[in-house]
Amino acid sequence: MDDQYLTQEEEQEISLHTEEEDGELNIETDKRKLIWQAKDFSIREFHTMKNDGELMLQPLYQRNFVATDQIASKLIESILLDVPIPVIYLAEEMDGNLSVIDGQQRLTSFLSFVEGSFPDGRPFKLSSLKVLPELNRKLYKELDEEQKKKIRNTTIHSIIIKRESDPDIKFEIFERLNTGSTKLNEDEIRNTVYRGRYIQLLAELSENPTFHQLIKKDNFKKRMIYRGMVLRFLAISEKSYLNYKSSMKQFCNKELRDNRNLTTEKSKEYKARFEHCLDLVKIVFGDNAFRRYMPSSNKGEPGNWAAGQINMGLFDLQMVGFANYSKSDVLSKADAIREELLNLMICDSSFQEVITLQTSNTDYLRKRFRIYMDMLDRVIGDANYKQRNFPYSLKEELFSENPYCAISKQKILAIEDAEVDHILPYSKGGLTERENAQLVLRYFNRAKKDKIEE
Repeated sequence: MDDQYLTQEEEQEISLHTEEEDGELNIETDKRKLIWQAKDFSIREFHTMKNDGELMLQPLYQRNFVATDQIASKLIESILLDVPIPVIYLAEEMDGNLSVIDGQQRLTSFLSFVEGSFPDGRPFKLSSLKVLPELNRKLYKELDEEQKKKIRNTTIHSIIIKRESDPDIKFEIFERLNTGSTKLNEDEIRNTVYRGRYIQLLAELSENPTFHQLIKKDNFKKRMIYRGMVLRFLAISEKSYLNYKSSMKQFCNKELRDNRNLTTEKSKEYKARFEHCLDLVKIVFGDNAFRRYMPSSNKGEPGNWAAGQINMGLFDLQMVGFANYSKSDVLSKADAIREELLNLMICDSSFQEVITLQTSNTDYLRKRFRIYMDMLDRVIGDANYKQRNFPYSLKEELFSENPYCAISKQKILAIEDAEVDHILPYSKGGLTERENAQLVLRYFNRAKKDKIEE
């Protein structure tokens, strides 16, 4: 997991995922407790602990080991040359076992060499050594006894964060420890801090092919950000947006900590909820799921989808919004839901604000959900709603035939900027039929409706 794999745009999106979290640790000062212990372990001891199940390098660490053959080889060379090895940070789990927080790449390299193969199964032969080139292409078992003994007996200074430490403080400390070139993000830290069945469930759900199809971010998947997004959905849908209190980091940490060892029944419930909402999001929003539509500020120019970026505010709404609705309820109003959300993104300045600024702020998040959930309730809960709205197929048909606004006569450059309007208003007896339909720009249709209401 190396930051060099992330594009600038993806780094910005990671910051959106954790935005405005710094300095929001809401714990009483006198309750904060960090207990640590300094201890030296030999590579022999680390190897024994790993084989006995007392040391966890990282769940599925084979996928996350990114040190190149050359880097791993030079780490072995450093031991033989008595070059000091940086400190390893460990966490003591509730069962007394140890897990690696910082230094996993180094420790995996050492233990892999002793075992004879890399995590992916390839033989670990030393390579690219410049100080000890005579050792190139050699396995551990091919070294002389003195060299093997030196490697086994080399001690590495370690800091153990004791299990009695406050979980939130421990989480913050782990963030500060990771200051190197392979800095862990908060989701990778969670993977180590909160080991248990919940983490296993997040790992499973993050592999859902539909989820990846909608998000389309290989590096998000690689850096465990998918897991964080799944956790965010489960936390909000389980605890309710009404009970949300910033920061999002702590809100998600608490959900993970409270349910660390999920029961089988709860795990099945969470999985079913996630898959239910994900399937509906795919059907209703398709490739534009979790993306914001940006209306143009210049006349004569079309709006556009921010297709390259995930909007976490919209992710929250679209996923959590369907949690309490059946598939039949949603699918029968799919076109209307999509159109109403477009209308909020284009015409509602309050909604635009709460999906772009401070998306983890308590007031903004609750306001965002109130607006969206009211819309869903109006569309899905009103039996007569469908009678007042034209099908999306008619909108496509009218746009294809004549892409000009019937009110302003301006050309409609993007179908998202338009909607189908009743020529004779529905409120005055106008029928929802093709003969009473006209294609208009949303702005002018809103203005027309405002005048009618007045």
